[in-house]
Amino acid sequence: MTRQRGGDKRSSWETFRRRLLLVRRLLRGTATAETLIAAVRQAAPDAAAIYPADARAALRHDLAALRNEFQCRIRSHPRHGYTLEHPGSLTLLDLPDEELEALVFLEALIADSSLPNAATIGALLARVTALLPDERQQALGRLREHPRVAAPDIMYEPPAALLATLKGVLGRQQITFDYRSSYAPDDTVVRHRVAPYDLIYRDGHTYLEAYCHACAIEELVGTYVTYRLNRMVDGSLTVLAQALPPGAPARPTYTIRYLLAPDVARRRDISLWFDACQVAFQDDGSALVTAQTHDLWQARQVVLRYREHCRVLEPLQLVTMVRESIDRMAQRYAEEPPVLHGDGTVSTDERTL
Repeated sequence: MTRQRGGDKRSSWETFRRRLLLVRRLLRGTATAETLIAAVRQAAPDAAAIYPADARAALRHDLAALRNEFQCRIRSHPRHGYTLEHPGSLTLLDLPDEELEALVFLEALIADSSLPNAATIGALLARVTALLPDERQQALGRLREHPRVAAPDIMYEPPAALLATLKGVLGRQQITFDYRSSYAPDDTVVRHRVAPYDLIYRDGHTYLEAYCHACAIEELVGTYVTYRLNRMVDGSLTVLAQALPPGAPARPTYTIRYLLAPDVARRRDISLWFDACQVAFQDDGSALVTAQTHDLWQARQVVLRYREHCRVLEPLQLVTMVRESIDRMAQRYAEEPPVLHGDGTVSTDERTL
């Protein structure tokens, strides 16, 4: 009798374990009967007989038990399989109020974001929310995000297929593509052959960071270039057969120094935009910032945000870049202003504004 009772307990435990494993797999998304049975067996390799010989009949019994005993809402699709619409009383995840607020913040951030993986992050947050008890989900709906993040809207989102291709070749294979570069005149298309190493999201745009091996713009060859994905010509990306050697080409490192005026530095709450930042506050309230960067183009973008409150001291190449930008800006505003028409068009002799 003792042996029989032990067998009953073990059998009951295996059944309960099997049903929890089913829920775990269904939380990942819709699955067929074959997929569910295989997932349970893979998750419990120590229990070879976790499903009996007639696995499909046992599966149907398990799903019925999950519906009846735990109030799980499981929908059956004739072709696609089973979908868990609500985990019922198996909503075992609860969060304190502070983390509910964090969840609301992330949901609002993704809803207004141009992040290329915003949809995937949103799906993750939806799964987390679905695991909360109903009363916590209701509390979630009463909260507002703080702080509110202000981010630019964009007119282009990278196609999912392009992102998937680029993710698959980072650090692995060379690629070629046609590109509309700000270095080329007008709308000229230039073909680039590069070794891709990273994807970067910044200021509402997604960039590919790559080492340029060949293109018609000589100054870019043999350097790292940050390519904006929306400037790649649709359909022009080709993955080449040759694999990249181990290790990326060395990147130049620049030491930069700039002086921030007392107007922005005297409160000693300045932003540190670069790597290895060191700040020396001066007696007059100004701040001398010393830092390192691999990208002088992006460094120019940052220091120009300070407008007249910043003076770049080193390196000379960055000083020259900033001076050229200021000179071109001054020339732009010295011109006759364009005429704005009621239909939204602009009349100007120069259309490069």
